[in-house]
Amino acid sequence: MIKLRPVPDSPPKAVLYLRQSVSHDDSVSLALQETAGRDYCQRMGYLVAGVEADPGITGRTWKRPAVQRVMQMVDDGAADVIVLWRWSRLSRSRRDWAVAADRADMAGGRIESSTETVDVATATGRLARGVLVEFAAFESDRIGEVWKEVHASRLAQGRTPNGKPRFGYVWNLVEKIHEPDPVTGPALRRAYERYVAGASVYSLVRWLNAERVWTTAGNPWTDHALRRVLDSGFAAGLIRWRNDSHPGVHEVLIGADVWQAYLDARVVRRAVPANVKRSRYVLSGLVRCGRCEGPMVANSGSGQRKTSMRCSTSKERGREACVGGYVEMSVVVDAVLAWLGEEAAAEGVDAVAAHESKTLDRAAESVGDLRRLSRRIVEIDRALTKLAKQNAEDLIGDVELRAARGEYLQERAGLEERVEELGRADRRHVSDRPAMVAGLLADWDVLPVEVRRATLGNLIQRVVVWTGDRSGVRGVAGGASNARVEVVPT
Repeated sequence: MIKLRPVPDSPPKAVLYLRQSVSHDDSVSLALQETAGRDYCQRMGYLVAGVEADPGITGRTWKRPAVQRVMQMVDDGAADVIVLWRWSRLSRSRRDWAVAADRADMAGGRIESSTETVDVATATGRLARGVLVEFAAFESDRIGEVWKEVHASRLAQGRTPNGKPRFGYVWNLVEKIHEPDPVTGPALRRAYERYVAGASVYSLVRWLNAERVWTTAGNPWTDHALRRVLDSGFAAGLIRWRNDSHPGVHEVLIGADVWQAYLDARVVRRAVPANVKRSRYVLSGLVRCGRCEGPMVANSGSGQRKTSMRCSTSKERGREACVGGYVEMSVVVDAVLAWLGEEAAAEGVDAVAAHESKTLDRAAESVGDLRRLSRRIVEIDRALTKLAKQNAEDLIGDVELRAARGEYLQERAGLEERVEELGRADRRHVSDRPAMVAGLLADWDVLPVEVRRATLGNLIQRVVVWTGDRSGVRGVAGGASNARVEVVPT
């Protein structure tokens, strides 16, 4: 006797999931997938409740917005079945496929393929589906291994693994290499120079957006996006790949001295709170109370009241914790300017100019040395790759391979040590103390606040203020302050 299945009151609701692979040899159009899915639903008597697509996203990742939505539709009962073009469209990961299938089963739904039809209600059908999923995972692994070899080969040649857009550069389709862009290249170089000179990332973002120099995606800059570009070091000849840096053969936009100065500045500024970086006061984060050694904070003036500074301990915990009072901001700034004048006088104008000239000559010579060393390191890496291939093809024996490899590695270690020595020895001239003091004094009235504050942070460790008794300090009222100010240099 034939057992008939009950006819449902309403047709099952199906959601079509489409994914277009990023691989050219497996890129099936979304329109073709949708047509096949709708034809399948018509034959099966399914009602198409929705169509979701992830265009140009690899099946090796589960972080796809459309696939998350279709799974949620099954969980919520908005769809009874997920219809795919092929089983590999859902995922090429064994683990993700197993999780998705179990999740659909637990929700009372199912997953079906419009072109690889198997009855997953039977053990044989589930086995067949498993074989097809395993084959998709195998193909994914195979393709991944091929691309890994291609990426390693290009990195050994000093080239980027792909033609992904890089800010400051354009992709040469013929030579397969990034070349400096005539518009964004100079802008990227100036961004590094401004940062090293003391500009904050936030001011650089405002500057780039005001100049309408957009990101590679054509969007306005954010502080996070700009930091990623600057930290990558691509403009300094480095290729960041899989959390490692590799030497590149593309043309650099900044020298090794500017790159090292940028890294040094990044280390220093990571310890500075964000609210201090954005503060409109030149001495924010630098002034300490001489009585309790706690920070002094700015108090904006209004009307007849001038901007002042007050011990934060006294402000927050009362005079029982610290008797420190107020001091006019201008009093502290004048003391800092006087100290800068004394420092400049001690160095002498001629000494500063001579020191700056020598520093520039040394930096120019260092950049040339670093470029020559980097090129030789790239040549050695290519030679090592060539040796490995010759050994694999039995063109040279293991003994010859070990001997030649040992010589190359020894030379490479020496070159890397020399590169590190040059990086430690040389810094951009604006980071030299005499030049910084002279430049800061000369341009004090025209430099942005963040530039002055960052430069002061490289020159002084802190400014200590001993305020008088609250009744004896008339700074807030606009009169002279009897506070004592001491500048502690780095």
